[in-house]
Amino acid sequence: MPNTKPIGIAFSDPDLTQLNLNSVAVTADSYDLNTVADAIVSMTTTATPATGSNGVQFVFLDGTGTAIASKRSLIGYISDIDGAPVTAVTSFAALTNGSVDLLIVGKQYRCLTTAAGLLGLTVTGSAATRYVSFVLPNGKILTSSAIVIN
Repeated sequence: MPNTKPIGIAFSDPDLTQLNLNSVAVTADSYDLNTVADAIVSMTTTATPATGSNGVQFVFLDGTGTAIASKRSLIGYISDIDGAPVTAVTSFAALTNGSVDLLIVGKQYRCLTTAAGLLGLTVTGSAATRYVSFVLPNGKILTSSAIVIN
């Protein structure tokens, strides 16, 4: 069995510009920090309801609340408020930003954001309140605010 012992962690200053693990400095440069910051952790949703459809704009945000700065491929699907898949809609198509590819008819789509973290979709179907959920690369599921189809 390998020799194991606890690692002591000490912060050398309150700005967290340097971290010491067992008296060994661990550093991160701005590239490392920005790479972590560019991971999707949330999104904003702006919906425009219409008869039979809803135009929805998504902005995917990093841990600092800033729009991500690179294209992302996500799996999207229509869901209930808890993120569980629900009955299919008539269509799910790209609106103005990004692109959408059908994976399972009426149920699951591959969505590609723009390089600015934007995705526009048109959700078409019968009158109802629906949600769009996205599966992130880390497995986390983000669910939109309500999308009303009149």
